[in-house]
Amino acid sequence: MPLKNRFLFASLLILLTVLPGIWLTPFAVSNGVRFWLWWKARQEGLVVKFDKIDAPFLRPVVISGLHVTSTRENAFRIDLTATEASVDLNLKRILLRARGRAIHNLSIEQLHGELSRKNPSGRALSQRGWTTLHKLLPENVSVGSSNLRLEDGPTVILLRNAFLSASETEAGRFNADEIMIASPWFRQTFSQLRGATNWQSNRLTLGGFSLTRGLDLQSVTADLSRVSKQRVGLEFDVDAFGGKIRASISHQWRSQHSNWKMAGSATDISLAQTSEAIGFTDRVDGLLHACNFTFRGNLSDPARATASLWTEMTGFTWRNRTAEAIMLGAALYNQQIELQQLYIKQKANQLTLSGEASFPSNSSDWLSPDFRGDISASISNLGDFASLFGADPGDFAGKIAIDGAMNARDRKIGGYLILEGASLTLFTTAIDTLNAKLNLKATELEIEQLDLKRKNDSLSAQGTIDMSHSHDYSGTINAVISDLTPYLPILGTGIIPTKPVSANAQITINSGVWDGRCSITIADSKPIDFNAQFPLRIGESWNTFLVSPVIVMVDFPAVFLPAAQQYSNLEIFRDGTLSGSISINGTLQQPKVDLGVQLMNGRLENGSFGLTELSGRMRIEGGRGVLDFLHASTKDVDLSFSGDIDIQDLANAKITLTSALPVFDLTPRRIDCVGRIAFSPVGIALAPVINEMEFRGGLLRSGWTLTFQPPGRDRMIEPINIATRTIPLCFGGASDNNTLILGASSRPQPSLPRPRRHGNAR
Repeated sequence: MPLKNRFLFASLLILLTVLPGIWLTPFAVSNGVRFWLWWKARQEGLVVKFDKIDAPFLRPVVISGLHVTSTRENAFRIDLTATEASVDLNLKRILLRARGRAIHNLSIEQLHGELSRKNPSGRALSQRGWTTLHKLLPENVSVGSSNLRLEDGPTVILLRNAFLSASETEAGRFNADEIMIASPWFRQTFSQLRGATNWQSNRLTLGGFSLTRGLDLQSVTADLSRVSKQRVGLEFDVDAFGGKIRASISHQWRSQHSNWKMAGSATDISLAQTSEAIGFTDRVDGLLHACNFTFRGNLSDPARATASLWTEMTGFTWRNRTAEAIMLGAALYNQQIELQQLYIKQKANQLTLSGEASFPSNSSDWLSPDFRGDISASISNLGDFASLFGADPGDFAGKIAIDGAMNARDRKIGGYLILEGASLTLFTTAIDTLNAKLNLKATELEIEQLDLKRKNDSLSAQGTIDMSHSHDYSGTINAVISDLTPYLPILGTGIIPTKPVSANAQITINSGVWDGRCSITIADSKPIDFNAQFPLRIGESWNTFLVSPVIVMVDFPAVFLPAAQQYSNLEIFRDGTLSGSISINGTLQQPKVDLGVQLMNGRLENGSFGLTELSGRMRIEGGRGVLDFLHASTKDVDLSFSGDIDIQDLANAKITLTSALPVFDLTPRRIDCVGRIAFSPVGIALAPVINEMEFRGGLLRSGWTLTFQPPGRDRMIEPINIATRTIPLCFGGASDNNTLILGASSRPQPSLPRPRRHGNAR
């Protein structure tokens, strides 16, 4: 065959071979892509759906209506939709395994979706999946009109109407109408972002963003070069509020425990600009002069991590809190927490703390950690220093020096703390001198010295507290107070007495059992003596204390009531003397009360009963008692009662009064609640007669009732019969509608002298 004919034959043969290939290629590519997507998605627990796939010859593959979702077993909830995705495949790389990327160009239009962590223990992307994802990174990428929501626990990131283009051969761009970040510590929205992109060696860099006033993102780089090894990185460089922030973060989760590496630094950050940008309502001033931070390890297992922090702030001001310098240095390594230094300088005030502690390996070790610490402070203005920690500077003043050291190892404690103060004000209470020394020993805390002095007042204490399981404590407390008035604001009573009251107390504590004696002297009165003995052990509940044995004795020979009532909110008596004694034995839940009280010459302001004078005597033994007499007067009538008292059950106490003179019920109408009782003089009364009045209720509770008992039939004058009547009491809410009016015989009026007759009388 001639050479020319052989050439034509060969050409025809090649043409006949290539044409079917050209004709079959779109069909083969589209079905190959379809099968590959289904197969890979099935391996990773994903579902991929699409409307159609077009694969023109020598043209990019176009996937329309792409929808990717996750199954229930997946650790992440994935829901992504793309209107159209154009993929320019490198068939030479795919078919012949040549060098280069599998995808030349990737273009996505209208990407919408949501990615969130829903089940941390669920199925995650496999090592094979990450390798495939790494191989699919394109040479050039373009994503237009994107709206994405990323969620991880309480942190949410929203991306609205974003556009991204990146290329290995030229600069790209990034636009976003809005990016919102919301988390428990940070919430901010950035709008109309515009910047450039760079895509080199599987590292995507975005830069040139002006996020907000004073905050410019110079660059942020996402390192995807080791995605196949399940490791990603992030680096950013920010001009922040007059200073610089640089940081790098990498995360590797290939092993069972994820590993984080973080490093960052900040210099000369304006706290005023930062607070304004974040939106603090209170202005903060000062400068974050320097800050360095490192971390390496698993965030869920900080005990095995290593970390360090050093920060220095100058000119710090927040509200009325100021400090010239605050320095903090700390490190975490080998399960040891080291506080290298906490230094606070505020004018003439200085505080330094340092120490180290072992990170507890289990929960029980938190109660007995190994640690060592040192404290040193020289404070010339306690008010300014206390304000730094949120206290009212007016509540504190004076000078104080602190020196101490503490260490604990193998459940044994050692160390000391010394405090010396002068011209102090603590919680608005002036103290001339304060001296204290505490010693920490192997199993106990010793209060070697605690002395407070103020003018003629003094308080001293010594004792020990067992730090072992028994928690016993013993010691002595002695207090001499010439006037309690300046100390009442500490109790928050709001009462300012006009006359002084003095006190003298001695307390001995033995193994948690208190035995105390106190004598209080009120103006114009004889001393009131208190004696008490009760257990108060550390760790015991309130219910245990209620059933513990208690002994309380109070003796008050003569208390002038107008002077005593100034220490309460009551203003009842204008005159009167109260004398008697009280003894309580048993438990607070079931006490045995012995009481003897006598009130003489009591003159009252008009109150709920309208009484002007009151005197009486009662005796109680073992919860039952007798009211020997109760004489009372109003401006028009005189009253006299005797009665019985039963307080054996504190929740159902009963007081029964019997009148020596007739008492009448002048309020026949129904009363829902008695807020006031008034007495009215009567002459010849046709109203019902009251034989007994019974008051019943909880001794320390409201909800008392008043019951009227009618008299018997054996009286000389037959009264009008009435039935038993019970009315609730609600004193304090008096009105005309709830006033109970009782009648009594009028007070006899003195007779007038008869006029003399003049002249002769016949």
